[in-house]
Amino acid sequence: MKKPIEILTLYYKHKPGGFCKRLKMKIKACLEHGWTVHYVAVEPYPYHHPNLIAHILPTPMRNHDSVAFWIYFFLSAPVYMVLVGLKHRVHLISVFSPLYAFISGPAKWVLKIPMITFVRSHLHQNPIYSYRESRLVTWTEGCLEKLGLAFSDRALATSKAVRDATVKHCPKAQKKTGVLYNHLEEVIFDKDFCKDRLIREFSLTDNPFIIATSGVFHKGKNLDCLLRAFATIGKPEPVLLIIGDGKQRESLEKLAVELDVAEKTIFTGWREDVLELIQGADLFVFGSAQEGLSNSLLEAISTGLPCLVSDVPENREVVSNPEQHFCPGQPSSLAEKILRAMDDRNYYDNLLRSTLEDKKRFTFDWNGEIIREMGALMDLSQK
Repeated sequence: MKKPIEILTLYYKHKPGGFCKRLKMKIKACLEHGWTVHYVAVEPYPYHHPNLIAHILPTPMRNHDSVAFWIYFFLSAPVYMVLVGLKHRVHLISVFSPLYAFISGPAKWVLKIPMITFVRSHLHQNPIYSYRESRLVTWTEGCLEKLGLAFSDRALATSKAVRDATVKHCPKAQKKTGVLYNHLEEVIFDKDFCKDRLIREFSLTDNPFIIATSGVFHKGKNLDCLLRAFATIGKPEPVLLIIGDGKQRESLEKLAVELDVAEKTIFTGWREDVLELIQGADLFVFGSAQEGLSNSLLEAISTGLPCLVSDVPENREVVSNPEQHFCPGQPSSLAEKILRAMDDRNYYDNLLRSTLEDKKRFTFDWNGEIIREMGALMDLSQK
């Protein structure tokens, strides 16, 4: 009888945000295909399945964002991966970052199995640690990422822009690096009901124009640009709904007070019903200075919500209409577009039509593509 397929993955712990959402989706795709998934982490993930097996790496540190923790993790996780892989005779290693591919390298060599790496953002430019300002840390991380890509048999970037940046960082990875976009799912909802829900929950005045954004609060998301643009609108109807959380929250709340828009700005914190909140908005603004391929933006598009996005390559791949782009360093440019969307119904409808056209390009079987890529790599290694 043929042995069931065993997949080994690694990520230190579950966190809110699009990264772990996609990690969960990848694991779910493998489980639904009948494969068994083993994961190494420092704490259990908040989801379960009979064929999802946790292997918890013992750690003496409670703070999982300290230099001591990461030194310990980088030294102990490779050994633990080897032990887990040997015990369960896994067939494939699948990780969501070149850094984790580097950590998984010893297991790949010892087990003599292939490894596929998903590249979710620009290498060594997406803040992970609180001490990332250190040039030594950044340089070291860049070197480890190159090694991780070298160890990988296949790499999949979330966008052409991320792929190009990855190949530029590691030219030897060009032939084995492809693109697998994030996808979106069809959403059916009652727009009026969802907006009424927002009005009731946040005690808004009748008929507000709700501008929404969502994501993790860090400098790369450029939320201060949105706040400054919002402050110049000068109309009573608009309300700014900021969904998410992060280390920048306190400074953003202070900026809202300084700009005199605190009473019209709602910081919701982390929410499990992000999609439901967005469905009640009138406009989605995504002003990040740098992206991989944003799940937040795709969620907004899935609802057919008109979107304005910063003019960076990754966002242009999702939102194709130049009329919906704004310079991430110019709040005045964004404010002009928001005002026009509020005042010009034809313009608003054009944004809506463009969004619906973009939506079609990202409606596909993402789970099926994941399984196809992983299966093809295992088949190739057996030959």
